[in-house]
Amino acid sequence: MKRQSDEYEVTVLGSGLGGLIAAALLSNHNRNVLLLRESSYHPFHVKDGYRFSPFSNFSERRLKLTLFQKVSQLLNLSSLTRDREDARKVEAKSERERQKVAFQVVLPKARIDLFSHRSMLQMEWKREFPKELSRIEDFYHEMDRIQSLLKKMKSEGSWSAFTLRPLPWIKRWFPFQSLPKETMDEKLSSFSREFKEFVQLQLISWVNLYSDRFPFSLATYLLSSEEAEKWVPDIDAEKMTKRIVEKFSQSGGDIEETEGIEKVEIGWWKRRVTLILKGEKKTIRSKFLILNSPLHHLSQFLGKREKLLSKWKEKIKPRYVLLPIFLGMDEKVIPVGMRDLLVSILDLAKPYEGGNVLFLSLSQKGNEAVAPEGKRGLTVESLIPIGKWYQGSLDEHLEDVMRHLHHLFPFLEKYLEFTDLSWTQRQLSCWSYPHFLYEMRDDLRWEKEVVPNRISKNLYFVGKENFPHLGLEGEILSGYLVGRQILKEFD
Repeated sequence: MKRQSDEYEVTVLGSGLGGLIAAALLSNHNRNVLLLRESSYHPFHVKDGYRFSPFSNFSERRLKLTLFQKVSQLLNLSSLTRDREDARKVEAKSERERQKVAFQVVLPKARIDLFSHRSMLQMEWKREFPKELSRIEDFYHEMDRIQSLLKKMKSEGSWSAFTLRPLPWIKRWFPFQSLPKETMDEKLSSFSREFKEFVQLQLISWVNLYSDRFPFSLATYLLSSEEAEKWVPDIDAEKMTKRIVEKFSQSGGDIEETEGIEKVEIGWWKRRVTLILKGEKKTIRSKFLILNSPLHHLSQFLGKREKLLSKWKEKIKPRYVLLPIFLGMDEKVIPVGMRDLLVSILDLAKPYEGGNVLFLSLSQKGNEAVAPEGKRGLTVESLIPIGKWYQGSLDEHLEDVMRHLHHLFPFLEKYLEFTDLSWTQRQLSCWSYPHFLYEMRDDLRWEKEVVPNRISKNLYFVGKENFPHLGLEGEILSGYLVGRQILKEFD
């Protein structure tokens, strides 16, 4: 049967933030853009007056102010900035308090606040790692030196929030090779197991990458940013996404929901890309296609052209699935001094899987838009090795997670309203599901993309695998770069 065919200049497959920013940037420059979203995937969960937002890392819960401002400026989203200014007037005092601590790292016998002010952070070191204090201070002094060098290596006029992109003349004066070549496993070899884990948990809390071989220069960039940058806490990801979608639609962009993609054909004639939609009697044709889905999900669409991605699929692979579990509870159960964001490990001798490591995000106290009065919503992200989960295993996994949570929240069962795993059970099989922790086969060169933004002449990729070492920052960067690259093709 002959299919109806719709024509666009650019099609974006997937509704992640990177693809959304690329789409909004292109439509803002009068390009004809279609955003195709998977109808069965829902990025947020609503239950009994609670609103939950799954996340891949803590950078999705707190955004660098420079990055936030740049996104608002790029897409002309003045209302986004205005929302934050209004919120600051109402909650100025409490916001200043929250900005003092990025999140907590909970070890079996320690709870460490990551203060942005070095003097206050030193008090935490002295209390928890007294036998290693002098070496820890040397470790951070060395990071200060590298942080200063990184600033010099940045291109003039580059975004302070974005990754290193030095100009040739700066490379001659400050070559990238002048940075230390040590990796974190080498740098931390003489430290205690507790301090090594303290640093490792911080690193994977900010990014989408699991490794004990983070370049020391990258670790410096991630661990020192608290002092170097101002942050916007308690980002409302749902509202931010909604505003970008509204901007995209207002500037002429089209949005369609689809059951799925049956096939992607990349033709040699006129270099057009054709998407055959599953369950529909029509196709989508465009000059450029932006893929915005985890790389390992895309092979099923490309058929014989899957070899375009095979090289990169071998280079970076998902190691863990991040499983969101949602809890509604009375705020009386929250221990004194517990922060809204924390990462916890229950047993240093065991792997991260099986509920041993949890990433927790508590809804902001008093915010009735996300939890009823006197209640708090808790989003818990736990790890299951890729390929080792199945629906029947989730009940056993939930038991392990709850065991860990009872360690963090004494008397939890008395104040718990519900534990909800239904969103995860429905969404985990969607090709849009984005919550993974990746590992790389080769050493990471963090001054460039891991997976290039441009796969072929008219095929682009945006997602967590472009800059897995930069978290949300990397997603925004990939979307911006792809949008700019495609705009140049029309010039």
